[in-house]
Amino acid sequence: MRIGILGRPAPSLGVPFDDAVRRLGAELSRRCWGMVLGMPGPVAFDTIGPGTDVVEVFPRGAQPCTCAADRRAVDGSVGRMDAVRLLSDAVVMLPGGIDVLADLLALLTEQALGLSDKPCGVLDPDGLLDPLAEQLDALDRAGLPAAPLLRADDPVQLLDQLAAWRPSGGGDVREEVAWLRINDFNLTLIPNSAGLGLPGGLREPGERGAVALCRLMAQGWSVRLHPERLRPVAALMVPDTGGGWRRVSCYRADGPQPAVPGAVSHPLGETAACEPAAAALQDLLRRGRVR
Repeated sequence: MRIGILGRPAPSLGVPFDDAVRRLGAELSRRCWGMVLGMPGPVAFDTIGPGTDVVEVFPRGAQPCTCAADRRAVDGSVGRMDAVRLLSDAVVMLPGGIDVLADLLALLTEQALGLSDKPCGVLDPDGLLDPLAEQLDALDRAGLPAAPLLRADDPVQLLDQLAAWRPSGGGDVREEVAWLRINDFNLTLIPNSAGLGLPGGLREPGERGAVALCRLMAQGWSVRLHPERLRPVAALMVPDTGGGWRRVSCYRADGPQPAVPGAVSHPLGETAACEPAAAALQDLLRRGRVR
């Protein structure tokens, strides 16, 4: 999984909060999960392991706050939140002021209205959001639109909640990676029993996404890609034919784009023959959210 981090924690939250953030970074490294960092200002993630995939998203014109190799400049705070959501399988909010609360409510509103298929959780070691959790419970009891507030004071518990979350409440999840290859306004797709799909496949437990994609492309199609030249472009959650879900991390490659044996060049925007992940990615391309 790849976890997005949003929020603007204040120094007044103190040592317990800083410790919780550091343990969150350490736990992400232990699980070999990636991170999309959208927090402004100095970051307390000094326990992130060297093998952790980190993407830093920051407003255009601002200075990066980390040494991440993958940095994305976006237009303002709205663009930052949108990019973090697009690149992440789930979002962790770190409590802050009213601006952070507004972002959290925006994410929860999308879930309540069925507009988002990704969970949002809050790392809340001091119980700062107890009143909000009570209000959301009251809305749910009244039969009004609401979304559950996934919340914990311990990073391990919070990440477990995010990993267990499903759009419809159940079903197994297949962890997959896929390669986005565009040539002359055509998308490279592979014919399979479900339709036209993206080249890629299942990744193994604990395997970094870029490394998994390179392995799969070499084994399946004799295509040589390099992990350091792959950058994430979208994280998709789509239904599986067996009743579960597929969590698909999509990458683009910098530099030369080798051909994929047996693939077809499919016009962008035509989704009728595509399986769900390829169709979802084409929709993002059509709306200009993936470049």
